[in-house]
Amino acid sequence: MSEGFALYVHVPWCRHVCPYCDFNVYAHAAPPEADYTAMLVRELATWTERAPWRGRRATSIFFGGGTPSLFTPQAIARVVDAAARCCGIEERAEITLEANPGGLDAERLRGFRRAGVTRLSLGVQSFQERLLRALGRDHTPDDARAAVRNARAAGFADLSLDLIFAVPGGDEAEWAHDLDEAIALAPDHVSAYALTFESATPYHAWRASGRIRAVDEDVEATMAELAAARLPAAGYERYEISSWARPDHASRHNQRYWDGSWYLGIGAGAHAFDATPDAARRWSNVRHPRAYADAVAARGTAVAEEHPLTVDEARADFVFTGLRRIAGVAATAFAARFGVGLAKAFPHVTGLVRDDLLEWAGDRLRLSARGLRFADTVAATFV
Repeated sequence: MSEGFALYVHVPWCRHVCPYCDFNVYAHAAPPEADYTAMLVRELATWTERAPWRGRRATSIFFGGGTPSLFTPQAIARVVDAAARCCGIEERAEITLEANPGGLDAERLRGFRRAGVTRLSLGVQSFQERLLRALGRDHTPDDARAAVRNARAAGFADLSLDLIFAVPGGDEAEWAHDLDEAIALAPDHVSAYALTFESATPYHAWRASGRIRAVDEDVEATMAELAAARLPAAGYERYEISSWARPDHASRHNQRYWDGSWYLGIGAGAHAFDATPDAARRWSNVRHPRAYADAVAARGTAVAEEHPLTVDEARADFVFTGLRRIAGVAATAFAARFGVGLAKAFPHVTGLVRDDLLEWAGDRLRLSARGLRFADTVAATFV
């Protein structure tokens, strides 16, 4: 049996689209669940009959979006069952569902558990009413607290909370409060992201027009440092730039994106990576749900763009994704894959180490404490 792969399933609908979001999402209170699920199953069946997916098992499944929890447990179960049938799912595989905290009663959550979901990722973002309104979220702090209680009651032993800091108008005290609230709910995993102003979003236009103002860079840095201090003090180990987890609760699926492994994305706008040595390639699907469904109905797949990686691109990709992990990149793994030493392939590493942006920890090259503050700048040097 070949090395397994991570399976990502994109559900491209939300009740409404938040003004900071640049994901492939569309506002719809009652999306075409049955028809879309049928296309997901067909696309998965098509890919798993072909190389490189044929003969590989799914090591994890991640339902992302959008708001996958808009779909019924029966729809989620249909995709999980299709994966078990088409390619097989490794025993004790991690199966994650992203969810909006609003409307998640215990019975619905029990349905998701019965469907095979083992891990719930709640998009809490903030426990401040004012900041939730600023972010355009349609849930309340009480909804988030209730969702956590209901998830535990439904049997979820792997629960993650997503938080956003540096929200326009927010301050350090409010972010400290958000961290305290999250820790008090005792999740198994916390992701904390700085808000970014992505092009083509209302937030980007609002900042350009002066309607909103970005948080001062020094304040944002202080907020990041606060997360980096408080979460470990509460028992969460930082394993990725924006992710902290209790022991044995790091996201296995997400780590596949960072260690150069194979992953297959199905659904509108989903991305995939074929890590075959000397033939690595990326591709992405048609973005609009209707066009996606038409493409899958016609030919079984819906690829819109495909990019074979050159040797130099594959090497760079391996390093800059690997540097997202706190453990960094193993030089032996790099040499085994590419037949050349990491330092030889990237001579500028010496300067980055000298400037205290990277450091060697035995065989591994990783971001230094200082480098974590400038992670995007460091990563860009490998592109």
